[in-house]
Order: sequence, then structure tokens, then C-alpha cells
Amino acid sequence: MRYFPIFFDLLDRHVIVVGGGEEALRKIRLLLKTPAKISVIAPELHNELKSNSRVQWLAKTFTPQLLDGAALVYSAEPELNSTVSQAAIARGIPVNAVDQAEISTFIIPSIVDRDPVVIAIGTEGTAPVLAQGLRARIDAMLPAKLGALANRAASLRARVAASVPHGNVRRGFWQNFFFGNPREMLFAGDDVAFALAVNDAIHDAGNPTEGNISLVGIGSGDVELLTLKAQRKMIEADVIVFDQSIPVAVLEMARRDAVRIAAPQHLHEIEALVVAQARAGQHVVRLFSGAEQNIQAHEEYVMLRAQGISANIVPGLLSQNTQDDMPFPVRQDLQDLILRSAA
Repeated sequence: MRYFPIFFDLLDRHVIVVGGGEEALRKIRLLLKTPAKISVIAPELHNELKSNSRVQWLAKTFTPQLLDGAALVYSAEPELNSTVSQAAIARGIPVNAVDQAEISTFIIPSIVDRDPVVIAIGTEGTAPVLAQGLRARIDAMLPAKLGALANRAASLRARVAASVPHGNVRRGFWQNFFFGNPREMLFAGDDVAFALAVNDAIHDAGNPTEGNISLVGIGSGDVELLTLKAQRKMIEADVIVFDQSIPVAVLEMARRDAVRIAAPQHLHEIEALVVAQARAGQHVVRLFSGAEQNIQAHEEYVMLRAQGISANIVPGLLSQNTQDDMPFPVRQDLQDLILRSAA
């Protein structure tokens, strides 16, 4: 990964755009969604820019000194791109020259906007059409009120911090908030039912239940052939218990803050480990690989149920006929999978 993905704070920051035509207009339309102060350097402005009070026509002719104090610079004048880029780099200002990544210090991703939820998709400039296609598909999957849900969460954070214990219990509350009844009530437009659902969720979070164990087969080990349910379980897991044969790419499907524990050698030690984690309120995923993975999962399931531990099996697909050219998935259950990856 050559380009490091970040989100840049433009509150009270100055952004300069060199150029006043269609290319500059497209960049400025995106910048207008931020609180940035926007200035344009161009001999002439597009009519849409002339009528916008947030756009300052700084100068008609570019000089390097005009960039002083800017947080970001865009250049949308091909004949000036190199000059503008050199001037910005000399001042330590990030610069993007439109369609010239080789003289830019940052590039613009395709964006799915559910303010304040923003998803950026980049291909490091190698496949912009692919990025646009992915953006269109993700945009179609995400609920229109997703941003409103995130804003409600922000308004509740102080209350939740005061009422719900830190750690796994609080994470469980937010899981319920974003994917359970509160979300459904908000999306349905019922504010009264939403408030009641939030109250119930906060009350329930104060009375946490025992955790559970998911016994998950990874099939062939190809991360692209994991079942959707296996992916969802890994994203939800607090603890991942894995054999040494589990590929690193599969482990990377888990949340970054999930605890990863290599499975002990003996079955009774594995059993003691996962039972202890579940009784501590953790959501545990036990990963299996190899030809006998589903049989092994069933054997451990029987032992866990004998101890009264809540457990479920997610079988691995041991063989799968695939074609080289697979369509992008558009199933409805991917919507929650994409959202859960942020949890």
C-alpha cells in the first residue's frame, strides 16, 4: 500500500484550487461539503462558482506566494500543474494535480457519502473505473439514514458512558444500537419507538449475559471463499482461537481489537480456554481448517453443550466450484456485513 488512507480535518482551514473550469468545479463541489475556506486562482470562473458565496476568487494569475498558509492545494490547469505542484511541495503543502498522480502528494478516492459516515475507495490511481463501480454498489447497499443513525449515536455517547460499563458490555450496546431494534425504529421514522428502544438497550446492557462460542470452519482456506456467516462471526468476535494452520489472511477478517489466541495442543486445554472466555462474557470464535474441520467442530460442540455453554456451528465449504469471472455480490445481507466491519 503506497498511499496511506487518512481523513483530513478542514475545519477553519484554507484550500486553494488553481483553475476555474469543469475539472476545478468537480473538486470544489466536493470541498463545499466540508467547512473549508475555498479560494480559486484562475483567469475566469465557471458560472456555478461565480454565484457561490463560499468561493473566493483569489487571483487571476498564479504566483507561488499565493499558496502561503494553505492546508491543501488542487491544480486543475494542465499547463500549470507542474509549477503549482513544485510550489506546494516547497512549502510542505499537500497537493493534487488532476490526472497527474506522479506530481501529486495525495490522490482523491471515490466516496460514498452518508455524512458523517464517509467511505473512501482507492485503487492508487490504477483502476478508477473499478473504484467508481465499487462506490456505486456500496452506495446502493447503505441505508439513506445511516448518517442520521451515526449522529444519534454521537448525541448518546455521554449518556451511554455514564450508564453502561466500559469494554465488552459497552461494545455490545453499540452493536445492538447500530444493528438491532434502535436502528430499525430510526429507519422507520418512529422517534418515540426509537427512544424506547434506546432505553431498553441501555437497561439490557446493564445486565450482561454470558458470552457464546461459534465453531467456524474456513473451508479451503481461501479468504474469498469464506461464507458470509463465517465472515460475520469473525467481525463480531471478541476472541479468536485458531490453529497454526489458519492463514493470516483469514485472521485479518476479524476486528483489529479482537484478541487472537493460538489454540493449545490438547483438546481439553482448548475446551477450558474457550469456556473460560465465554463465561467471562466474551463472544468467542474457534476456527477450524483441514479436511476434518466440520467433524472437529461437531465434536467440540458436543463437549461445550455438555457444560451448558451456548455454542453454534458455522460449517466450512470444503469444495466449491467457481468461475474466474464472478459478479459483484449484491445480496441484501452484505449491507449489514459492510456496516459491521466498522464495529
